[in-house]
Amino acid sequence: MRAGSHRPLLATLRNRLRADRRGAVAVEFALVASAFVVLLLGIVEYALFMYAETTLENAVAEAARFGITGRTLAGKTREQVVADIIQEKLTAPFDPELVQLDTLVYPDFSSIGRPEPFVDENGNGVRDPGEPYTDVNGNGEWDADMGESGLGGPDAVVLYRVRYPWQLFFPLFRAFFPPDGTVWMEAGIAVRNEPFPEN
Repeated sequence: MRAGSHRPLLATLRNRLRADRRGAVAVEFALVASAFVVLLLGIVEYALFMYAETTLENAVAEAARFGITGRTLAGKTREQVVADIIQEKLTAPFDPELVQLDTLVYPDFSSIGRPEPFVDENGNGVRDPGEPYTDVNGNGEWDADMGESGLGGPDAVVLYRVRYPWQLFFPLFRAFFPPDGTVWMEAGIAVRNEPFPEN
């Protein structure tokens, strides 16, 4: 057999293989399916995150609704009742041990998150040791946030804030949030207490 006689046979075989479409659907499906599965998992992950965030916001709102009334329950302080409401609302998939609740009392809404007033003697825009300040929260030291811990009395402005380290569900997405796939979520609400009678 001559060496050149294989060429027409190879060309025919190549043309046949090129024209053969069997199995193409399986290959195309494999390419599309992986992207579809990642998209589907992403939608589920996002839905879980949004559910958790909404649940956190609702828990804070419920706690604030009770806190502004000044009421207490038998054998419990207002602080304990507020903490119990948060724990009651944040059921599975939340871990109650990881919930961080703090409540800060302010003189008015415009003071929320602001530092205690000080005299900037050297004009550098920051409070340096020794510069006089007004101890708004009465703890004996200057604070970058003037809020005083507690639930406040009648007509006080109170910031309710809850933080939670949300662990992403699917390991695939945890890699995008190092080191352990945790996203800190926070919910807060500022309210003015009702003019309730002090005990």
